[in-house]
Amino acid sequence: MKQHRFRLAISTVLAVGVGASAVLIGLGFVAALLVGWQTAILGGAHDSVAATDFGNLLPRLESLQPLAISQFGLIVLLATPVMRVATSAVGFALEGDRLYAAITLAVLAVLLASILLLH
Repeated sequence: MKQHRFRLAISTVLAVGVGASAVLIGLGFVAALLVGWQTAILGGAHDSVAATDFGNLLPRLESLQPLAISQFGLIVLLATPVMRVATSAVGFALEGDRLYAAITLAVLAVLLASILLLH
């Protein structure tokens, strides 16, 4: 992979991740304003959902709850650096740079372990 294409791939991953995150968070915010904040939090249910509660995110996304849309945008934002590191690892491997590919894979492993071990 040429240096220019490598930089372009990295910048594309970052731009798409941040852009998608901004759109999702913005859509969730606008939807919360349109339906009212209480409805956005309750989602039509009787039990309130805390903004920091990411449980049952997929069913809440399917019902287009504004808070769930914003939370998904936050997950996309948090996943962006991980995708950037993964893209770098692939780029270094394609360039044949074993040392940097190994270092980048080690960084990726630490990132993923820290995310998965948070529970």
